[in-house]
Amino acid sequence: MKNKIFKHISLILVVNLTSILGCFAQKLTTERLHVHLQKNIYMAGEAIHFKLYCINTETQKLTTNSKVAYVELIGENGFPVAQTDIILEHGMGVGGIVISPQLPTGNYAINAYSHWMKTSSENLTNVTSLFVFNNQNTSNDSNNNLKKLSGTFRDLNNNDLTLLKSNNDKEDVSIHTKIEDLNRILKISLTSNNPKINETYKFQLLSKEGKILEKEFQFSQKNTDFFLKLNDLKSTNYNLCVKNNKEQIIKTAVIHLAKSHRGLFIERPRITNSKRKKIRLNLHLEDLSHDADSLFLSASIKLKEPSNSSINIIDYLNLYSDFGADMLPYFEKFAQIKNKSWIVENGPETLWLRDSSSYKVNANRYAETEAYILEGTIKNRKTQKPFAKENVFLSKIGSYADINTFCTNDQGQFYFNLPLKKGLHDISIQVPHRNDLDLGIQLKNKYNTEGFAPMPWHQQQFKDEQLAFIKQLFDNQRIRDIYNQKSFYETKDTCLHRGQENFYGKAKFSIKTDDYIKLDSLEEYFHEFISTVKIKYKKKKPHMYVYSPDVARVFKQDPLILYDGLILSDASKILNKNSKMIDKIEVVPYEYYYGSSHLYGIISVTSKQKDCQLSELPKNTERYYLPLFTKSVEYLRTNENQQQRHHADFRTDLLWEPNIKLTRDKDFNLEFISSDVEGEYELTVEGISEKGEPIVIKQSILVE
Repeated sequence: MKNKIFKHISLILVVNLTSILGCFAQKLTTERLHVHLQKNIYMAGEAIHFKLYCINTETQKLTTNSKVAYVELIGENGFPVAQTDIILEHGMGVGGIVISPQLPTGNYAINAYSHWMKTSSENLTNVTSLFVFNNQNTSNDSNNNLKKLSGTFRDLNNNDLTLLKSNNDKEDVSIHTKIEDLNRILKISLTSNNPKINETYKFQLLSKEGKILEKEFQFSQKNTDFFLKLNDLKSTNYNLCVKNNKEQIIKTAVIHLAKSHRGLFIERPRITNSKRKKIRLNLHLEDLSHDADSLFLSASIKLKEPSNSSINIIDYLNLYSDFGADMLPYFEKFAQIKNKSWIVENGPETLWLRDSSSYKVNANRYAETEAYILEGTIKNRKTQKPFAKENVFLSKIGSYADINTFCTNDQGQFYFNLPLKKGLHDISIQVPHRNDLDLGIQLKNKYNTEGFAPMPWHQQQFKDEQLAFIKQLFDNQRIRDIYNQKSFYETKDTCLHRGQENFYGKAKFSIKTDDYIKLDSLEEYFHEFISTVKIKYKKKKPHMYVYSPDVARVFKQDPLILYDGLILSDASKILNKNSKMIDKIEVVPYEYYYGSSHLYGIISVTSKQKDCQLSELPKNTERYYLPLFTKSVEYLRTNENQQQRHHADFRTDLLWEPNIKLTRDKDFNLEFISSDVEGEYELTVEGISEKGEPIVIKQSILVE
């Protein structure tokens, strides 16, 4: 009866796991990560502090689908130069990346995504640009080097997880806009380098409300024009779309109108203060929202930069509320609009989209909802064929028999959950009892090998005020280095996580060796004290079997043998251990169904060190000290005691407060001390309510 119950439960678990992995795409909505950076211009060696907001693209609220975010610092060539993983709690996460002192001067980007975002579409990756200056990696004439840099974006080759490919690469269609008739008419010109004169195309103008205009047309020579009255354009963002006669999108673009139509943007009046003074700014929920019960915010105060390349959360959510995630992969280019008027000198501002009308995803989709999902592949080393439809185990090393089992799919892939704990996870991936095969086990890297990267600024885009600002930051940093003033410290969590509990619960038989008379060998302990384990020799090699009182016989099949949580197929590896090193022995003398595995008894031996010291690992076993969420960068505040020192204070970053929560019963005070650097500073507060309403606060602080 017990075996039937175990078998029934096992079947339910396997079916549920299969359905979960296969149906994420239908049950989970898409999500995007908004990144609030502390600032946009950095010196090499500094730390990039950021706050992540994970947003449900349908409800615009914070989502808890994914509990893990991946953040990368991307260089100009598109390859990551730094990577970190962040735990998301209640849809938010805080972290930092230290910029290497060896990074050259240039334009970089922060790419942020969850696994669910990445496998839904590569276009969901958040791209936030920033600038890094390194005087050591430029020539003596730093100004000339700076002028070679640019701030536009290019799309790089796609990574191996998501392949975006247009079916219509031969049709090169461009869209141009112009204002005519005394700013009353918008002219949209479509140009094709290879026009098919007799073929019918379709032009669509879309807004949040749906289709505003849809017309069929044929290219007259190379150009076709459409005329729209500006007074008829009431929405904030419009999508222009050109389709061929097969209803395939061959070109799409967006016209942006500047006004934010959703969210609360507050610009507070400027305040003036003197150097080295304590300043307090109050945040009250009643001043920011009448409907929300709580607000989640992050705040920064920095010397005002000559240009701001990051998008605020209001603009971010407005773009997605208009068209949804699938139609807006262009948001990283939104910051390139220099002024907020949608009618610029040469006509309305048009942001271009890549054609993502057809894409395929060759990686399995899943969201890391409650744990970190460890993914890997097993193949035969000789034939390179997948180890398909076979059991694989995750063994957590330690004082407990803490294992998980998974049946690989057709591609030899496996998935295991690891707890969201910071530190090193001592684990092994194993395929026991298959010594006839030489198997290769490879874990999958969750990070992209390439990303979306910025290109250098053009010389004419780099203004004198930008050069002067960077020079000021560099001079201030040199002074701070002389006085050894730090604004951050980097930590690394080396806490070692091992097995936490027995997967089988409490064992039927359990002994601690210290409770009995000392015997010369471990085999004697089994003979004298554990009658349910039988040791037999075949060709002078020991084998262990389990006697089951349920069926009153010894199982012919090998039991599951564990040493400090590691599965062993060779019983001699345990029996040859010095008995003085052994702490306890546990035995489960029953048939046991666990996941997709049928176990004929369980023998678990634990050493006193509990660290699974073996001269060599069993065959088809890989052991890892897997680092999860180990890196941390903490922002250092300047307190009043530091203020009393007699050395110079040349800070230009006065505050970074990423974890602000406002409720009707709890306000928040932003407290900081101004430095010796005179000038205009900027307070930026960003965040979102529990109802999905974005909020941005700006305030100028003049230090003189």
